[in-house]
Amino acid sequence: MPGTGPTPPKAFTLTNTGDVELSAIFVSVGSGDGAGFGLAGNTCGKLGPGDSCEISVDFEPSSPGTKEGQLQVASQGGLAPPASVELRGYGAGPEVSVAPSSHAFFGLPLGGISAPHTFSVTNTGSLDLTISWLAMVLYIHGDEDQFELSGGTCASGLVLPPGHACTIEARFAPTRYGSLMGDLLIASDAPGSPYVVTLSGFGIRPAEPGPPPFLEPRVSIIRGPAKGTNSRRAVFWLRTSAAAAAIVCKLDSQQWFRRCESPISYRNLRPGRHRFLVRAFDAQGRWGPPTVFRWRVLERACAALRARPIHAAASCHRSGSQ
Repeated sequence: MPGTGPTPPKAFTLTNTGDVELSAIFVSVGSGDGAGFGLAGNTCGKLGPGDSCEISVDFEPSSPGTKEGQLQVASQGGLAPPASVELRGYGAGPEVSVAPSSHAFFGLPLGGISAPHTFSVTNTGSLDLTISWLAMVLYIHGDEDQFELSGGTCASGLVLPPGHACTIEARFAPTRYGSLMGDLLIASDAPGSPYVVTLSGFGIRPAEPGPPPFLEPRVSIIRGPAKGTNSRRAVFWLRTSAAAAAIVCKLDSQQWFRRCESPISYRNLRPGRHRFLVRAFDAQGRWGPPTVFRWRVLERACAALRARPIHAAASCHRSGSQ
């Protein structure tokens, strides 16, 4: 366990299996940073043929987890080939795992508050983990005041047994425009404390007030004559949108639109094809698109031909369309 002192030494026996005396033995223990393997004792000096000596190694890791090292032995002048022993140990202690390790909040208008986001803090070590404190600090990114702790089960002084977890909830509450970053710090008795969770978000500047959107004035024909009729009279019923202030109408080849109101009626129409156009405009004089209605007035004689053979009715149809 880190910080509790070295383990009892482990003894290794070195024997000279050759037929010459080894006048000097060099012993070394190598390991990575924090592995904690060290030479605790060495009785090897001169070593005659068949003689043995003892080398002791202790283990004092500075952090939890699996550690590896190597015990190496060599003789002066290279009279015997070097020998080595692989060393392995495990540092017991609490370890912290936080998921997720960072979070990007969606952009929010200034003054808004996001829904809380939950982080899980788990003790992945082999001994109890004690949480010292939680905080948004102001010395890393400088925007920590834009984020806030809002709940969760983690708290100062909480002890988490191995494999257990607690939660932290954080929210984004921007008061400044642009990209913002902050850091949540989780301090504990685990090595490498405090653990840092990176937070980010974007403060959205309020929209500038502008002119209201343009609502196009429109008019629709809700009722008109049949598409083919022998009536010389046509009546149109119209409906306008809320943006329309007035409407104008035009029949066939008339050059100008004229103001009109619903219903509008036309009389004494000649046989043939006709076209009715109507448009609306708003109080600022802005026009909407025209609405067009097309129909045909038949010769009066065509009605009497409906009971006649098909070729006679077709002939009447061609006559009325000219």
